[in-house]
Amino acid sequence: MSKKTLLAAAGLLLSLHQAPLLAADLGKVSQAFENKEYSAAFDDLEELSKEGVPDALNMLGQMYENGWGVTQDLEKATALFKRGANQGHLESVNGLRRLKNVEYREELKSVQASAEAGDARAQNRLGEMYEFGYGLERDPDQAYSWYRRAAEQKLVAAQHNLGRCYNFGTGVEQNFTEAELWYREAAQQGHMDAMFFLGTLYSNNHGLDQSADTNVIAYAWMHNSAQLGNATAAAIEKRLLMKLDAPQTEAAQVLAEKYLDTYVRPFK
Repeated sequence: MSKKTLLAAAGLLLSLHQAPLLAADLGKVSQAFENKEYSAAFDDLEELSKEGVPDALNMLGQMYENGWGVTQDLEKATALFKRGANQGHLESVNGLRRLKNVEYREELKSVQASAEAGDARAQNRLGEMYEFGYGLERDPDQAYSWYRRAAEQKLVAAQHNLGRCYNFGTGVEQNFTEAELWYREAAQQGHMDAMFFLGTLYSNNHGLDQSADTNVIAYAWMHNSAQLGNATAAAIEKRLLMKLDAPQTEAAQVLAEKYLDTYVRPFK
């Protein structure tokens, strides 16, 4: 048997011996944690966390989050929850959300005041917080309302977000015509994601422009979104090319270059 094989076998045997020990330690430390005997649990939790045991990462994260038996340290708590969440551990994912919501609730205080005072960036951010439930309950109607206020002040990011609302029916009745109008406002100012979503509208035959084949127009917008760094757009533009014949491909590339000169280069 080769040296490499012997080492692999030895590693496997070691891991097999360690697994029951880890399970036993975890059971003991879990009981201590449930009994709020945090000082007794701490050392074992640290050792198990070094091994990457998700339940241990979560328990130790909670201790740092709440100052149970340790000095409160939200940065350490976040790092521990992240390691557990990266393994798909649901309680660690929820721990991360709890900590993030603390930040969001603090952010909300200043954002709300600035938005009500008429600041467009704050209005757009408040729309995002309502749309995705950052620090408050999700409310699509409120999201739409705040995006609209910011978009009417010509904030590009809000114009794109308002386009999304019409595209997917978020807080407003779905309307592809309105979606395109707002996406176009943002895209013509170099907004990468607005270009991407314009491309999706045309690839699904929801676009208003009939000056060329819909897939030609879809390609031109996708190509420019890809040029700005949208990886999904880069993958889709390749698939769109496969739908085009030679003359259409040439037309698509010419149109893409026109969009590049008009909507991308001036904003770089």
